[in-house]
Amino acid sequence: MPHQTSIQLPIAIIGGGPSGLIFARLLETAHINYTIFERDTSPQPSACFQGGTLDLHSETGQAALRRAGLTDEFEKLARRNAMTMTIQDAYGNHRSVFDEVRDAPEIDRLQLRRMLLDSIPMERVRWGKTLASVENGTSESKVRGAAGIALHFADGTVERGFRLVVGADGAWSRLRQLFTPAKPLYSGKSFIEGRLSPNNPQYNAALEMVGAGNSMATGSKSTLCIQQTADSSYRVYMGLIASEAITRPGGIADVTDTEKTRAAMLAPDGFYGDWAPHLRAFIAAAEGPWRAWPLYRLDPDIFLPAPAAEDDKQGDQGCWRHVPGATMLGDAAHISTPNGEGVNQAMYDALVLFESIMAEANGGEVGDGSDEEADIVAIERAVVKYEAEMRPRARDYIQRCIEDEALFWGEDAASRLVEMFHEAMKHVDESKSV
Repeated sequence: MPHQTSIQLPIAIIGGGPSGLIFARLLETAHINYTIFERDTSPQPSACFQGGTLDLHSETGQAALRRAGLTDEFEKLARRNAMTMTIQDAYGNHRSVFDEVRDAPEIDRLQLRRMLLDSIPMERVRWGKTLASVENGTSESKVRGAAGIALHFADGTVERGFRLVVGADGAWSRLRQLFTPAKPLYSGKSFIEGRLSPNNPQYNAALEMVGAGNSMATGSKSTLCIQQTADSSYRVYMGLIASEAITRPGGIADVTDTEKTRAAMLAPDGFYGDWAPHLRAFIAAAEGPWRAWPLYRLDPDIFLPAPAAEDDKQGDQGCWRHVPGATMLGDAAHISTPNGEGVNQAMYDALVLFESIMAEANGGEVGDGSDEEADIVAIERAVVKYEAEMRPRARDYIQRCIEDEALFWGEDAASRLVEMFHEAMKHVDESKSV
């Protein structure tokens, strides 16, 4: 039987990605009231959503699934045979293959989403609800909690009256403006995604080089990542150190013109002009439509404690400030460049927030849910506790992502990565011998 609590919380969750859905599932296990507002018009993924694969870590992403009672469902989909990484440089040198030393099996993004959606009642999701703006009248009306927060949607509707509003609406979150004026900063890097289906002429070459796992080739101004997904096809990711405009309409890597972009990538002066033939062949064969993925991150210093004085000029630099009745999860809270932890951090956010709510709900002060004041106080304490844990973790996460960028990009990146993996394997062997 799921654990039950007497508190009844009408919680608004903005966004039906991994963090929003796992949070909803956790609330479902505790019989806490919630509604998800999702911009997609149906459970079917939008045409522009290409998916891909990710690894879920035991101590974060999998921990959330365990608490949500979804371990068995996850294990049916988890690909533990895909936990390998092939590393080489742009010329095929330093080639090494490593097994994953952590408990971090792969699962497709679409599979994870479907599994989480299937774990909650469909009537909990309001489809086609794109958040356009947020109005916070709490301070003016002296209303406590989230009662003064109005959610304005693109369809012209307005929703209000929630005890808690949780932003899980991704990198360009509309809710974030309540917490900080900071906006995601372009990292100087972009990915372009293509695909190799089983009937592609380069499919067997990918199967031989990558197998069921992942591959990374690194150069001074570009990388090439290839990963197998559950349908046995491969995703091909071309990583570029380039301006933000490169993949926009008219840019040299405008993905609306796949063949033009392919030619630009493979030209003698292109990003892959001097790469090894066996690596260039994957780009030459990658199927469209290609998808652009510019990489953004928040400034990690916004998570430092805000100045105590209201008139302190540092307060204008974007420090995160607590907002009664609202909080954020995942990319909405701490978007960063990819390092294999993004979804894991997002799902762990949901777990920490849920556990904080449960701790306060079971603290003896809430009653049967009819005491609105007690509800507000309990949720406020839970959010404060969650953000006290999340903020330093988010700052550390973004800082590590920045460090990993320096590790993954550069002329000697492959040799450094190989050395790092060898060290990790050595530590595992040493721990086993103790």
